[in-house]
Amino acid sequence: MEIEQLEIHDYLGQCPPLDKLTDKQLDALVNQIEISYVRRGVELLKLGEINSFVYLIRSGAMSVYDADGQLQGEFAESSWLGYRSVLRGGLVTMPIRALEDSLLYAIPAELFRQLVNDYDFVKQFFSKQKTERLRTATRDSRSRYGNALVATSVRELIHGEPLMVEESATIRQVAQAMTAAGYTIALVMKQGLLTGIVTDRAYCTKVAARDLSLDASVVEIMTKNPITIPVTSRGSDALLIMARHNIRHLPVFEQQQLVGVVTATDLIREQSHNAIYLINEIHRAKDENELKLLSRQLPDSLMVLVSNSLTAYDIGHAISSIGRAITQRLLHFAEHRLGAAPVGYAWIVAGSMARNEQTAVSDQDNALILSDDYDEAEHGEYFEKLSRIVCDGLNHCGYIYCPGDVMATNKQWRQPLAVWLGYFSQWIDQPEPMALMYASIFFDLRCVHGDQALLEKVQAMVLQKTRSNSIFLGHMANNALKYQPPLGLFRNFVLEKTGREEKALNLKKRGTVPVIDLARVYALSAGLPQINTQDRLEAACAAGVLSREGMEDLIDTFEFVSSVRLKHQAAQVQQGEETDNYVSPEKLTSLDRRHLKDAFDVVRTIQSVMEQRYKV
Repeated sequence: MEIEQLEIHDYLGQCPPLDKLTDKQLDALVNQIEISYVRRGVELLKLGEINSFVYLIRSGAMSVYDADGQLQGEFAESSWLGYRSVLRGGLVTMPIRALEDSLLYAIPAELFRQLVNDYDFVKQFFSKQKTERLRTATRDSRSRYGNALVATSVRELIHGEPLMVEESATIRQVAQAMTAAGYTIALVMKQGLLTGIVTDRAYCTKVAARDLSLDASVVEIMTKNPITIPVTSRGSDALLIMARHNIRHLPVFEQQQLVGVVTATDLIREQSHNAIYLINEIHRAKDENELKLLSRQLPDSLMVLVSNSLTAYDIGHAISSIGRAITQRLLHFAEHRLGAAPVGYAWIVAGSMARNEQTAVSDQDNALILSDDYDEAEHGEYFEKLSRIVCDGLNHCGYIYCPGDVMATNKQWRQPLAVWLGYFSQWIDQPEPMALMYASIFFDLRCVHGDQALLEKVQAMVLQKTRSNSIFLGHMANNALKYQPPLGLFRNFVLEKTGREEKALNLKKRGTVPVIDLARVYALSAGLPQINTQDRLEAACAAGVLSREGMEDLIDTFEFVSSVRLKHQAAQVQQGEETDNYVSPEKLTSLDRRHLKDAFDVVRTIQSVMEQRYKV
């Protein structure tokens, strides 16, 4: 083989997807490749002609246009061109012109089609649409637990007959029945149908805390309409449901017949290193020091979840559930120390914990909505102390103080319901920059303790005021366009400085945040209550404000970028490093780099659509 052919062989061996070919296969390919030189300004492919080659740019740069002459993209070294027309039969629908003097390797169309037919990895790489490539990559990463829970059915996890009581029973009678049976859970029935669940925790959080009479109906303390699971499900399904909803018991049904209960303890017997195990231990912690020790297991839990190939969607639910469990336990400690709250309140969390999208890197965003019975002179000291105990505790557990002071310790975010309603009305009616910043935080809220109805009143007012509010939505859309995907000319990555004095991709600010912001605008425009980004996109599609194609593309984009970010953090945990959101492209595989570029293209395209749709 001549020197020039050896150089081509080596270069092809570095370019996906040909880097997966053997040396012998590359040798055969090199013998049939042609070399093309194209001067700046000259058209490589003309509109309407028949294309007979697929081109790989060796040096230089090329521009691609649509049929109307509008620029669609600029491509540099290692980019492939012409394959779409070859796969469609040869007709050129998008002309290509040299932006610079360029050297190209040209693969004959017949040979290229043979490669696509013979090798699945080549076929996958050259999918007709970047969104198809991204969807394939996302789907390939969506495997369930690679451990015993996948192979274990829910039926195998059931131990003993369930304890069932009637709705007519009193709190005292149910407590006696649970003690006699040695159970921590009772299923509440009415005319043979399951209506609720009572656990041992209810006697602490509801009976003792609210000083209920033991002769009151068990209905007063039961969890109504509990989540259930079919007996045919896998143990991994039960695990994910518990993590998503922060629960520890699942009634099991077989053809509408109640057959038992699966508990967190049952799952722990099968697998001790998981999020449910940690949450279970958090709720049993005796003091802040024990809670702090348990919180140190969160990075390892993240690493286990990632290594078992859960989706980013499920990992986010699991990690967020851990954070909420820590918050709830701290609130329990605070109320035990200070006594029962003098008026009703809702402890709310904002941001990623509310959206079920937390990772290993997180500060705390929280607030208090107080009942309108609140009196500052009479009740202020209690709630200031409660907020300090919880926020200090969260900081000790690794959830650092919010740099923007969006915490319940800040009196501004510890206010009665009427004040909160005023806040949101002002932010929506007068969408100034500061108001939009607060809106991006406080439109993603979840109540983790206290009176859920207080938050529900705020959310109902917000959704009523934002729905179809063109001026407010226009400002929110402009705000959502602040962070652009990190792609520059020729689809090169735009890197940012990190704390390690090197440049990398910020996969939070430039990767996931743009999709989160897009989903929020779509949800608010339709008055949708969903908080999680994927849930918002699905609901927006169902409401008709987002196309199905747009929904699927954004969900795949969000899942893939989130997965790359999580894998990066898991690797840092394994290596004993501090976790962050900065990923060096050099540490990614060539396919991951390509899929990231596809994902960023999707976001950039839909941002353009939103910009036109919600013009102020």
